[in-house]
Amino acid sequence: MEHNGVLASLKERLMKATIAMDKVELMELHKLHMKQFEDSATGWDCRIKKEMEERTPAIAKASRHRAILPLEVLRRVTLVELTVEKRKDERVLYGTLCVEPFVLSFVQTVIEDDEGKAITLIIYDPILDGESVMEMANIRYCQGTKVAIKEPYLCTLPDKTRALCVNSVGDITILSEISSLPTDVSPWSNLDIAALRAEGNRYFAKEDWVGAIDLYSQCISKSMESVRPSSKSPNSKARKKKMAVYNGGATKQNELDSETVTLAYSNRAAAWMKLRHFEKALNDSEEALKVDHTHLKSMYRKGRALHGLQQYGKACETFQDALVLYPLDKDIKNALQRSKTCDLQSRLGLFEISKCILGSCDGGVTEFSDYVGPVEIKWSENLGMRGLFVTKDVDVGDLLLVSNAISAVRIDGTNPKRVEGSSGRSNAILRDELAFKLYNLIPKSPKWQHQLSFLTDSGDKKDDRCPPMDLFKPNQTWNSFSKHEVSPSRIEGIVFQNALDESGSCARGLHNNRLPGENNRQFLGLWALPSFINHSCCPNAVRLHLGDTLFLHASRPLECGDEVTISYVNPLVPLRMRRELLEQDKWDFICKCSRCELELRLREPLKHICKRMYDHWGVKESMVAGHPESLDMARNALRLEDRLKLNVPYLHERQLIRTSYFNAYWSAFHNLDQLGDHAYSIPRPEVLIDAMNVTSPGDSVTLFFAAYWLKKFEEQGASRIVVKDAQKRAMYTCKSVYGKQKADVLKRLIKAHSAG
Repeated sequence: MEHNGVLASLKERLMKATIAMDKVELMELHKLHMKQFEDSATGWDCRIKKEMEERTPAIAKASRHRAILPLEVLRRVTLVELTVEKRKDERVLYGTLCVEPFVLSFVQTVIEDDEGKAITLIIYDPILDGESVMEMANIRYCQGTKVAIKEPYLCTLPDKTRALCVNSVGDITILSEISSLPTDVSPWSNLDIAALRAEGNRYFAKEDWVGAIDLYSQCISKSMESVRPSSKSPNSKARKKKMAVYNGGATKQNELDSETVTLAYSNRAAAWMKLRHFEKALNDSEEALKVDHTHLKSMYRKGRALHGLQQYGKACETFQDALVLYPLDKDIKNALQRSKTCDLQSRLGLFEISKCILGSCDGGVTEFSDYVGPVEIKWSENLGMRGLFVTKDVDVGDLLLVSNAISAVRIDGTNPKRVEGSSGRSNAILRDELAFKLYNLIPKSPKWQHQLSFLTDSGDKKDDRCPPMDLFKPNQTWNSFSKHEVSPSRIEGIVFQNALDESGSCARGLHNNRLPGENNRQFLGLWALPSFINHSCCPNAVRLHLGDTLFLHASRPLECGDEVTISYVNPLVPLRMRRELLEQDKWDFICKCSRCELELRLREPLKHICKRMYDHWGVKESMVAGHPESLDMARNALRLEDRLKLNVPYLHERQLIRTSYFNAYWSAFHNLDQLGDHAYSIPRPEVLIDAMNVTSPGDSVTLFFAAYWLKKFEEQGASRIVVKDAQKRAMYTCKSVYGKQKADVLKRLIKAHSAG
């Protein structure tokens, strides 16, 4: 049992190391893995068989039914460029084996590429057979051997680790065994610039963005060589004439070359945008426009690059200049309209989200700009950490900020991949996947790197630096005077400390006929500015997720200087359960807000009530009218009311406690007939709604509860005053969640929530 536990621990470490492509960790784990097999002779054959049964299907995936290409026609690829479960056609990975091989029925080793990334390498080599198989493997695949892997295939093994799988010896070349190395030879060296651009277009059509960029770069480089003035020419006029060729000379051939260069720069800009390298896309677009300042696609791509950089004002200017030359172009008109919309959103906070909320979008994902409202990051003396504070008085439903995720990973009904765990934050697979995506994404943007450099990681050291708000605002120019490199280990700590999951309001819940707030998908994302919002069990703001965009609305009136807080966990449960949820979701703090302090003070009088609540937590029958479990929960509400009369004299404190035991009251409302005369001790629904709005305004369950009773009163034919009062409460709660929408929109949202 102890041996199996050690192996499980090694596999967990190996899973993280293969995702991060960490050479040092992989080398250490490879040696430990070997040692685990070699130290124990008992069960050796069984363990080999089990290992082979697990890995053989994955190795079989690497099989193919096409001809093996020679090295000379393959282009280089690095480990970071590989896609899991997809062969990299017409590419070759050069690397060095950095550990001694471990041989079962296949060879297992570790390969490091030219950029220092490493991954487990599994090779099925039928040549290695017989009694001397270990000696042969140590000779052929010894540490330090340089190899080339043709059309590499990166797969996920059953234990969730990743590995390069080579199922044919023809796919791996030991470079020391060939007479001449083709590493410096390009298969495209004999092509002219037009052919290089055409080949780049072919790779672009295959969505091989990196390959297309490589070919466009060769095209540009070769064209620059052809127009570069010779140092031997003594005549300055001759040099000027030579440069005139590059800038659009008189001859037909020169005009063709200039057009090819323009297209190469422009197309490379498009490929950079596909990879979200907006800075490089902007540079290439501007280079193309230097050659031909009227080139339509280059103007379009320059505007799109500026849009991607959230420089919406400059993007609008670029598109308007293009419309002067091409007034009928629909793509330019549409792009201008999108940039104008985002510009207004970023400056004035004018967002039209009602169609997205109600599921009446025209299709596709609606784009939203970042927006920074009346908030700033300051040091919180009470908490001893940084927090987000309002800079002016705000009302219920006011928009505080809008933030697009730097990166997000999700698992929903469209993804067949299965994960364990009910929460995004507590799911190690999602956390590792998000960290891996961020590590490969943030080098593309100095601004993202700068933002992440201010975020707290999971270390013990407190960061008291408060970043400038311009760093998070669109249309702002910011200067990064030094590089802000973020290491893989720090990224992992940042994800651990700041990533947010599906807890909270998710508008997609409305479209799937689910109870709002119920987990109908799992996602985990990192939002830069919202990472500075601290937790409270009595929050004053609510986050709303529309796609990867986070909207934050004030859920209660705030005065200038108040700290903005949200609840990281379900606020409608007692103190013990809230703390367990915080611990389960890996939040490394203990909440000490006024509500927690109150429940801590009343821990002894409410001890037995809390235990019954805890015992029924997650039991579906406790919500079914007439069921014994549900009736026991209803009686728990009666006991709670008795304790409140004896120990809690103030209304505000009673409201806080009642909210913590919402499920007990919900069961009581479903079992009023069974409670008999005691039913009169249960507070009316509007009393509980008021308590929930005092404690956690804007919670999606609060909105469901208010909408439910409004519908109930209307169906029962209650008086006009009762219905109007219930509608007022529901509208208030709905505004806390979705912001200041039109009255008819709020009514439709209330109706949608009541259907839960």
